[in-house]
Amino acid sequence: MFDLLLICDYSAFALPLAIAALRGWAPRRMRQRTAPWVIRVRGVALLVFWASAMVAPLARRLGADSEDSAFLTFPAQLGLMMFAAGLMCGAQLGERFSQRAASVD
Repeated sequence: MFDLLLICDYSAFALPLAIAALRGWAPRRMRQRTAPWVIRVRGVALLVFWASAMVAPLARRLGADSEDSAFLTFPAQLGLMMFAAGLMCGAQLGERFSQRAASVD
């Protein structure tokens, strides 16, 4: 029951935000402050976060034992979260560097 609730909640809230960011849909203030590529990279990071949240519940729903599930899904979730965090940090650094380069010129 909890797994199904988790899947539905993440799919209802995180997935539409990620798709909107991938399409470039953002509030006007955000579009004025950030470059379009930064918004899309953040959308990819949100999709990766969503995928990392889906790993464990889907493994349990597919019938993996609790020990097997923990042994296999924890590294997968951790790796996906680290990848998404790297995407977010890279987008933020790229945005800062491009703003700094624009202000120097």
